[in-house]
Amino acid sequence: MTLNIQGFPYDYELKTQFSPVYQKQLKQCTVIVPGGGCVYYRAHKGDVCPFCAFPAFSRYVIKGEGHEDYFGRWTLDKNIYQEMYLKSIESVGLFDKLAIFNGGSFFPDSELPNDFQHFVYNDVAKRSHIRQLMVEVYPSFISERKLVEAKTMLGDTDLMIGVGFESHDDQVRNSMLRKRINKDLFEEKVRLMQKLGIQVFIYAFLKAPELTEKQAIDETLTTLQYLHNLGVDEIALSCAFVPPGTNLETLYNKGEFRPPWLWSILKILEVARQKGWPLSIGEFEDTPPPVAIPNNCNNCDSDINTLIDHHRLNGFIPQNHQIACDCKSIWDREIGSSKLIIPTREY
Repeated sequence: MTLNIQGFPYDYELKTQFSPVYQKQLKQCTVIVPGGGCVYYRAHKGDVCPFCAFPAFSRYVIKGEGHEDYFGRWTLDKNIYQEMYLKSIESVGLFDKLAIFNGGSFFPDSELPNDFQHFVYNDVAKRSHIRQLMVEVYPSFISERKLVEAKTMLGDTDLMIGVGFESHDDQVRNSMLRKRINKDLFEEKVRLMQKLGIQVFIYAFLKAPELTEKQAIDETLTTLQYLHNLGVDEIALSCAFVPPGTNLETLYNKGEFRPPWLWSILKILEVARQKGWPLSIGEFEDTPPPVAIPNNCNNCDSDINTLIDHHRLNGFIPQNHQIACDCKSIWDREIGSSKLIIPTREY
């Protein structure tokens, strides 16, 4: 649902999803607010994360047209964010998990006012039905001070921090996806969160634009094993789609990029089940709406998406599914005759 406060848009939704952390379904309320501009995006003048259109979108809805080259902050007043937050969560009734997304990091004051952060912590702590609060933070902004502050104010409510690490491979993560995340720093932040009893949620990206389909599958499987070895609480498979106004859209329009096949996603989910990885899978949608999403063909897309939705709701793909389609032979040829690389514990 899309609404607005003083002319500024925000979204919220309520969905039931399976939680690998609690091994049960949770009702999740997701609140999306236009933050003051992803610090990382602004620092590099937009030369970041080719799959993300949210920072430019939030700048547009707050600053309006003609600010495409503006990389200063565009934070709204704390009272506007508080009203967006309250109207969202009080419209959906009771729920178990609250996720707040602002198209960047929750901790930097230039993205969301510090007073608003404190308001959220204190308000969530008073709502006994909320078991878990999740926010996203770029590794550089994860500090012991911010973590302890949040955890103290939240009291008995669990805190989960999401990080868009995306790939174990430095070339994929920092060159292809332009995340500029040092692996040693990332591992240090994971250990810090684990020491403080904070749940760790890491995104793993499927199909960086310069990889073939087989390379993308192999790379993602290795990343999932790496994250599992680190003891990450939940790994979110983030499947490439094509947001408008991004480098991915340019490549897609040139015929130089295709979102991943649904067959590839099914294969990864099957391996994750065999390995016992705590894997969830994100939706194939975003704000603003994507130009193209993961797909096979018109004949089988609906049936396979139903299986993937089953995984989102129950944490697994039914083992007795019988989906056959002529397009799988095309996928097989694209993958090639060589076997997929299934990582071992010793990675």
